[in-house]
Amino acid sequence: MSSTPAIAEDANALLRAWDLTRRLSPRGTVRVMKRDAYGRLDENSYPSTHMVGPGAPSTPWCMNLADEAGLFWVLCFDFDGKDKHGVDPELMELARDESDALSTVLGELSIAHVVCQSSGTGGRHVWVALNAGVPADEIAALGRAARANYRTLDHGMLHNARTGAARPPLSPHRDGSRSSVLRGRLDSLLAPSTDAEMVAELARVLDKRKPAPRALETAPSGPVDARHHAHRTLSASGTAHMATIGGGSNPSWTGFMCLLAAAHAGWQLADVQHAAKVAPGMEHYRSKNTGRGTRRARSAAEAAERLGRQWEKAQQYAAIQRPLPPTGKAPADLTELDGIVGAVEAVLGSFYTAPGRWGSTESAQSQRSVLAALAYLSLQTGKRIVAASIRDLALMTGLGRTTAADALVALTEQDLIERVSSSDGGNAAEWRMTPEFSTTSGTVRSQPLHNPRPPADLFNTRADQVATLENLLADQRHDLFTRAGLGHLAGKVYALLRQIPALTVESAARLLGVSTKHTITVLSRLRRHRLIIRHPEGWARSKRDLRHYAAKLIGVAGILVDRANRYQKEREVWAWWLAEVNQMNSTPRRRIRRPHVSSRTLQFVDDLPGERQWPRYPRAADGRADHKEARYWAVNGMLDPGSLWYSSAA
Repeated sequence: MSSTPAIAEDANALLRAWDLTRRLSPRGTVRVMKRDAYGRLDENSYPSTHMVGPGAPSTPWCMNLADEAGLFWVLCFDFDGKDKHGVDPELMELARDESDALSTVLGELSIAHVVCQSSGTGGRHVWVALNAGVPADEIAALGRAARANYRTLDHGMLHNARTGAARPPLSPHRDGSRSSVLRGRLDSLLAPSTDAEMVAELARVLDKRKPAPRALETAPSGPVDARHHAHRTLSASGTAHMATIGGGSNPSWTGFMCLLAAAHAGWQLADVQHAAKVAPGMEHYRSKNTGRGTRRARSAAEAAERLGRQWEKAQQYAAIQRPLPPTGKAPADLTELDGIVGAVEAVLGSFYTAPGRWGSTESAQSQRSVLAALAYLSLQTGKRIVAASIRDLALMTGLGRTTAADALVALTEQDLIERVSSSDGGNAAEWRMTPEFSTTSGTVRSQPLHNPRPPADLFNTRADQVATLENLLADQRHDLFTRAGLGHLAGKVYALLRQIPALTVESAARLLGVSTKHTITVLSRLRRHRLIIRHPEGWARSKRDLRHYAAKLIGVAGILVDRANRYQKEREVWAWWLAEVNQMNSTPRRRIRRPHVSSRTLQFVDDLPGERQWPRYPRAADGRADHKEARYWAVNGMLDPGSLWYSSAA
């Protein structure tokens, strides 16, 4: 008898949900789930239809957002904290923060909306009803602008007027939970006040506020506390993010921007741990979003674990972004940018639709990585021709410099890239993707130089490609995936599993373009270190990222940092030698007097104006340059300004 009230309550809730759907649905039918032979609802699909009438469906249903004519009457912004393997706590918290951020924007524009928790897993649906039908192309533009701002947004339903659908408010979920209203009034959906002009204004605002191609240069997401000053030097944008009060409208995003700025500035883990205690912008690492408009303090263990995990991620992204030159002006002629976007699309397509063209060796995989790095640099700079040194490309991809150099030679021989100019002195060589990738279809002539404002779709597509390439390079760039670790191909497989839920041996071999035997070897290495787990459809990523622990176990932890430091010292010695050559080629009267590198410091070097002055280059007994000794001085820090043994003229 005790279950009778609960059954009655469930029946009433179902009737209320169905009544709302009947009044809200733009079409005369809804799509419903279908039970399998065992009476279960295991698949998240809606293959059947149900008439919108008095009788409610017996299984969960979803409602189309557009009518049969292709006009949208309802908008649903679906924020999902799931990855390919299920619910991810960090992604779910980010989804909550981003749904709150969108709700704030809607409130600023006086757009009535309802925020729902879509199911028991904690996802968010933000609903907006329209008082008149809006064409599909306008809603698609809105979806792209929203996606550029919020990475957890599933905007597919906003791009498909024919089948785009979502479970309406109050409707049941297949796990037994229901969509529940968190904020807003359902009456605002039944008597809508939002028109097409307000939708267009929302798209314009989101397009204006979207992150910059280099996310770190994006404006803070909220007001800044001018009284806060970081204990170590940061860039201007990093300082602003660090001082954003309460983490702004999106604390998760702001917190990661603080870490990214710190990684670019050369901070250590101890520095960010200190900042996380006091910096307003790092609120995300002190408290969590409860999903009810409030935040709850994290435990010390949870805060430390999340900060450490995010710090490792920030360091990977900083290493990829470090070779980028200072931001220039926005391109005046969109023809070139459109060509670059088309070229990158062709590159990404060739990786997955035609993997066999790259060959079946590990060197072929290295070539793919180097080409991806060049495509990334071209996208970020907005230029077809990019300057990239071998060492920079090596550090971006996690390869050695000789491997990166061999890959550049091979790509040039295959006419996939072209070397526009050779390295000259301290300037890197310039590269360009060949016409096979660089020519856009249908391009007849250039646009005028002073063309109207760039179309939002082009820049949103560019942002998606930048994110794709950054994720690809960051996933495979790890100490564990160096040659001394599991190898570069293992990193390729690991990165591939971000985009695909599961891989069989055969599908992995096909996508990588290598033999089945080689693929089995790579998968076994990943499985041995618990980086992948069994999946009904093959192999999938483990829920925890154990790369750092595996790198420690193998003994390769820190190898990329050591490599970066070594390359920096090699650059320093090279600059020293170029200065020496310039000194030798100068007339005797114009040569400056330089003490030996081992001379004691007699004055503060920071007080010296002008360009950096170098000490005398080491010489052997026969008078020739002693490069080995020069490297010794560089590696031991003797050339660093302020060093005890640094020359008084340096």
